[in-house]
Amino acid sequence: METGLFIIDAIIIAIVILPFALFINGRAKRKKQLRKAIETEAAQHNCKLTKLEMYNNFALGVDTDAQKLFFYKATTDVVFAKVVDLKSVAVCKIIKETKRVKNKSKHYDVIDKLQLSLINHNRDDVTYLEFYNNDDEVTLSDELSVAQKWQDYLNELLASKGRVLSSQKEDRIAIAMN
Repeated sequence: METGLFIIDAIIIAIVILPFALFINGRAKRKKQLRKAIETEAAQHNCKLTKLEMYNNFALGVDTDAQKLFFYKATTDVVFAKVVDLKSVAVCKIIKETKRVKNKSKHYDVIDKLQLSLINHNRDDVTYLEFYNNDDEVTLSDELSVAQKWQDYLNELLASKGRVLSSQKEDRIAIAMN
């Protein structure tokens, strides 16, 4: 009798725990695939990623020495890889497209698309890195905070590189004057 209860308990516990184990294993596998894909993309451009982060279905990486940003996104329909030369980028901004939805008596805004916009020095060329699209993903998780974090990081990186370039120009001018 005790053996029968033990077997039934073990089966019930396995049924409850198995979906969680499969979910965690699938998530780890996706992250590993994203890491491998973005590192391969960086290696093709002779770069080594000094900062790398993976999220639900996309990964971002930066080579601060070569000043290149790598973006890789894999959805069910398409795989997208983008390399951005940060030397030509002036500023980074978040672009959040929303749409107004009416629910009986209330109106509220829903994020339809979330992108990181990298604006070049000439202001004509803009590169968009799409973090979230309502057509591809069901729910918005922490993409907004990720976009904010990367906007701050990239703007700080661009500002520090700009200061380094400015001080190098000033040094060259001072040397030329002497």
